[in-house]
Amino acid sequence: MTRFLYVGIVIFLFGVLFSFAISPQNTPSRQVKKQYLILLDTFITQAQLLKPILQQKSAKNIQIQFFKVRESYKKIEVIIEYFFDNYATVLNGPPIPFYDEKEPYKLENIPMGMQVIEGLIFPTYDSKNYKNIEFQVDELVRQAEALPNVIEPFAFDDANIFDAFMEEVYRVTALGITGFDSQTAQNSLPECLASLEGLQQFLSNYELLFNERLPQKYKTLDLLITQACIFIQKNNDFNNFDRLKFIITYLNPIAKLIGDYKTAYQLADNPAGNYYSSIKKSNTLFAENAFTPYRFLDDYTTTPQKVELGRQLFFDPQLSSTNKQSCASCHQPSKAFSDGLKTSTALDGHSPLKRNAPTLWNAALQRNLFVDSRSKNLEDQILQVLNNADEMHGSAKTVAEKILRIEKYKNLYESAYPDAKVDVMVSNICNAIASYERTLIALNSKFDKHMNGISILSKKEINGFNLFMGKAKCGSCHFMPLFSGAKPPRYYYIESEVLGVPSTNNKTKPMLDNDSGRHLNTQLNIHLFSFKTPTLRNVALTAPYMHNGVFNTLEEVMDFYNNGGGKGLGIAPTNQTLPFEKLGLSKQNKKDIILFMKSLTDTTSKFAAGSD
Repeated sequence: MTRFLYVGIVIFLFGVLFSFAISPQNTPSRQVKKQYLILLDTFITQAQLLKPILQQKSAKNIQIQFFKVRESYKKIEVIIEYFFDNYATVLNGPPIPFYDEKEPYKLENIPMGMQVIEGLIFPTYDSKNYKNIEFQVDELVRQAEALPNVIEPFAFDDANIFDAFMEEVYRVTALGITGFDSQTAQNSLPECLASLEGLQQFLSNYELLFNERLPQKYKTLDLLITQACIFIQKNNDFNNFDRLKFIITYLNPIAKLIGDYKTAYQLADNPAGNYYSSIKKSNTLFAENAFTPYRFLDDYTTTPQKVELGRQLFFDPQLSSTNKQSCASCHQPSKAFSDGLKTSTALDGHSPLKRNAPTLWNAALQRNLFVDSRSKNLEDQILQVLNNADEMHGSAKTVAEKILRIEKYKNLYESAYPDAKVDVMVSNICNAIASYERTLIALNSKFDKHMNGISILSKKEINGFNLFMGKAKCGSCHFMPLFSGAKPPRYYYIESEVLGVPSTNNKTKPMLDNDSGRHLNTQLNIHLFSFKTPTLRNVALTAPYMHNGVFNTLEEVMDFYNNGGGKGLGIAPTNQTLPFEKLGLSKQNKKDIILFMKSLTDTTSKFAAGSD
């Protein structure tokens, strides 16, 4: 009896202690907030110290203090980027003028913050830049000092905190290890270490809750983060860092465990508009069905009947006014839904169109469509093609009426859209074709299998991946795992770049291509000669390359980038966003990168076949 009484007392005391540990005054989310404010104070102090050190004009001391500022920022990046993203933009935004898709009313954002300062003090400090640096430092301190008094725009609760945790793992995986925001100093590996240390400290507040529903998993997670930090410390050479091993061994398991916690406690993703994401933030970047092809439509009503109607329409030349050209004329399954031409052929059968036909694989995972980003969803993109005089030479309304007079399509349409009103006929036809295109998801390549535990990449392909994500800087524009301009960690907005693409492949007398790109639609100078960063999925099958098809081989593309793009050819526009400096890649480096890109080939969707 005494023994049972003793056990009962122990259980009672444990319950009291546990209740106290998660009392309203001491919840994990409140502890995270407290830790954030303490670490924020450190960041503010380090930023403030930069000003007197700058006045000493010692290049070495300025650079050392700058690294301390960046390290202290990275430890709270997980919170600032998620809860205070407007501040993140001015504290650590791009070092060049940029257009923010989230805030289109701001026609051009002036570069501010640590990336700008980095470019002014690395690789060497020039005292001629003192006034500019001083201004940037003053603004950095001003913005940092304002943060403690800023109220987060939505609840600082477990759901949003874990949403932020997942995003930070994605950020380190797809941006941090590429050197995305430390391209001049190449200090990204120590900064990734700081990011992981900050994440680990915030996660420590959830140990009890982890163990409640995921016994022993917190210990595993904590050890993984510690081991990841040790790996960085022991392998801190940026150009030789084994990114693939680091992701597979540490970052993927870390993401999986954090995702398991979200699932165990049914923590939903943030529904706010600015937090829309095309990735389901509950697993690794490479998990099966990690991305949703319906995010950009907010319509989950696709049916097999819609897909089948869309599939048959896609391959039917009756969509055109001449009954000679179908969607598949320019988007052929055998060529990864491109056409193999420099630029596509117009409806007349011989006149060239202005631009190269992009692949449709994973088009459903792109918010911005066409190379100039003028369309925001597949339905609109299809509508524009149907109405284009050079492509289908008709009106979508006329095409829809013609199609629905055909008995086969009339029956398919009524099955897919029962009781549909006449005034939605055009939108339904576009939706059906888009429903078919949304089945064209290619995320099960040789590379994907390797990232999910099947070791099938060769040493050269692995080396190519590590170069792609590091020294070659490809991964800082073609973001993993979509390898497009869809920017991590939400993969919602797609970036465009100014590369300085030539009009011909004549290296003796190169000339800048006169296609003004996105500028045609926005009329913003920042978008002059700017084009959407395309996906590299199935790139081995989609030659020729660039918006104008100027390069016939991947080797030519690699040479273009290796030499600094338009700058290397002496034709760079003043707003070129591609870094000017040469990459210094060897012939073998370039071959390995191409081998890696070929490992992204996947055309296995059961829906990819043509018409019956």
